[in-house]
Amino acid sequence: MSPRSRNLWEERAGVIASAIVVTVLVALGALVASRGENNGPSSLPTPGPIQSLPAERSVAPHELLTGDASSFDTSTGGWSSQGASIRPSHRARSGSGSLSATASGTSMTLWSPIEKASGGDRYVGEAYLRGTSATAGGQLQLRFIDGSGTVTDTEVSALAQDASSGWALLPVVAGIAPKRTAQVQLGVSFPSAGSAPQLMDDATLEQTPGGHAPVVGPLTTRGNQILDGHGHPVTLRGLQRFGLEGGTNNPLPTQAEIQQLSMWGANEVRISLGEQKWVETACARDYEPDYPKVVDRVVQWVTSRGMVALLNLHFAAIGHCSKPGLTPMADSPDAITFWQQVATRYKDAPLVAFDLFNEPQVPAPVWLSGGTYSFNGQTVSAVGMAELYQTVRGTGARNLIVASGLSYASAPPTELLQGTNIAYGEHVYTCPNAPPPQCTYPNPYDPSKLMDRWDALEKTSPVIVSEFGWPNGDSGTYNANVIADAEHKHLSWSGFAWDGGTGGLFTLVQAQPASDGTTIEPNASGMALVAGFALNRPAT
Repeated sequence: MSPRSRNLWEERAGVIASAIVVTVLVALGALVASRGENNGPSSLPTPGPIQSLPAERSVAPHELLTGDASSFDTSTGGWSSQGASIRPSHRARSGSGSLSATASGTSMTLWSPIEKASGGDRYVGEAYLRGTSATAGGQLQLRFIDGSGTVTDTEVSALAQDASSGWALLPVVAGIAPKRTAQVQLGVSFPSAGSAPQLMDDATLEQTPGGHAPVVGPLTTRGNQILDGHGHPVTLRGLQRFGLEGGTNNPLPTQAEIQQLSMWGANEVRISLGEQKWVETACARDYEPDYPKVVDRVVQWVTSRGMVALLNLHFAAIGHCSKPGLTPMADSPDAITFWQQVATRYKDAPLVAFDLFNEPQVPAPVWLSGGTYSFNGQTVSAVGMAELYQTVRGTGARNLIVASGLSYASAPPTELLQGTNIAYGEHVYTCPNAPPPQCTYPNPYDPSKLMDRWDALEKTSPVIVSEFGWPNGDSGTYNANVIADAEHKHLSWSGFAWDGGTGGLFTLVQAQPASDGTTIEPNASGMALVAGFALNRPAT
């Protein structure tokens, strides 16, 4: 059996620095929780000292490939081939055997036995490859078949190189089973196979329940953990819906889209907001009186499905009605007005949390206490995190608060906030603008050096990797490595971004939806996130 079903995330966390690991999974299956189920106690527990808390409960996935179909210890396990001859081999990654495939032409594909499947479930496939005397690029395929034997949807992982000196884990493939799915099959293809035999071992095809377990609010903190309304540890695993902040051409979220996120298995949606759209100021160009109602709808769509809505102050327009966009710090006094109104509006919503400011780029004293800074040739007055925190608490809101760190939220703050129910936001980008070779960060697929900066803080306070992403939707390696590190450290995480389209630099969605027209499929970059969402699966 593959070690994946025993300790998937621990195994991957151990090989992050090698940048080999690429996690992929796609989710489906609606789970709609009523608002009444999300209501927590009216009074929040008083934070106490750090203590050992019970681990989160989960349900194990069901492994479809068993025996030689996975291990190839004594036979080919019922696998078939196109453009290749296959036979058992004694060169194994684990156990006593593997599958050897030799191409008869320039390419070849290997197919697992066909397994029963159900529409709405999540399926994820993995396999290890090794070249004998030469390497070849390989990728996984996942195809869904209806009752008539027709292939209705095929998902393809990123292409990756195997190795001749050791076994390489291929980028994982995952898919949401469309309606009327009756069967599923895992494939391994080599577009340029060459003449040397290629070996495969430890193939897995897992079936997991769709959707996610509903989060019960309100959220609180104790020590370095986030707790749900029952006082149990909870890990938020989600993504950012970019588009409500204004100043962009991104479409607004729809209810059907939020339902898709729930189907994928996310239990949190980070919603970027625009201060310039919310707060009425002397600059009337961007103000929208109905904007809070638009936000209300999105929040209701998220929270009614048992997901946390993390409201983030993302965009503002400062300095003589400038174009809305990213700024170095929250501006005074408009950011204060913004949080007074937002916190008052949602203080009784148990599944709403507040992310005070997106990516601070000011010195530590200004981050904490406010002050002035220069921006676009102007002197701007900033409000610090401490005052924003007090502003929220002054409304009577006891919701979870996230304070993003220093240097675009890439470094922990040097002085912490004083208060309750506070978490800190960490943003992790080795390549924030372009993929290699344009990105020159050393070992760009390895986020560990950036994430290790937060190790000391993580021992005493909750930390959320509230934003991370990779500027190439065809690769899930980086996102998988961030998630593996976060899971190893028991951190919540939220990937960037779903923006209502498929053309963004950091998009998580592929251009074409599944053929049944009802599901939105992730690209390779998004598959890594949905792999982690499987950990949100409901217990059975």
